Amino acid sequence: MIRMTEEQRAEFLRSTSLDIALMRTRFDEIDEQKIYEKGQRLGKKIGECIGERIGRQQGELIGRQQGEARQRRMLQQMLSIQLPMGEEETELLQQLNGDELLLLSERYEMIKTSEDLEEQVHEIVNQRMNANDQFNQSLKVRSL
Repeated sequence: MIRMTEEQRAEFLRSTSLDIALMRTRFDEIDEQKIYEKGQRLGKKIGECIGERIGRQQGELIGRQQGEARQRRMLQQMLSIQLPMGEEETELLQQLNGDELLLLSERYEMIKTSEDLEEQVHEIVNQRMNANDQFNQSLKVRSL
């Protein structure tokens, strides 16, 4: 290297520079591949977590719906002892969610006729509507 001519020295530097550039390119490709693989693993893990959470939520929803249906049937059977349960009465019970069905079952003693049932259901539904209205109004106040 000491006794190289200018041309040889220039050629050596060019080839060395080219070799270094090729090595950098190769290392960049390796880095990109590693980042891609890491992204795939991370994406898979995120997908599994999201899928697990969605599955759990769907399971809870199905369980809640099945529980409400059982609760509704049981309340309907209890009420059929005291009054004839027709389509109107069954439709009234369909308006209520799980907590409201529980509230209606607590008022069981007060229900003697279809009119009593209708009155209690409307009262419970009105309570829900009032609670929703109050909640919506509090949100409006906060946004101002």
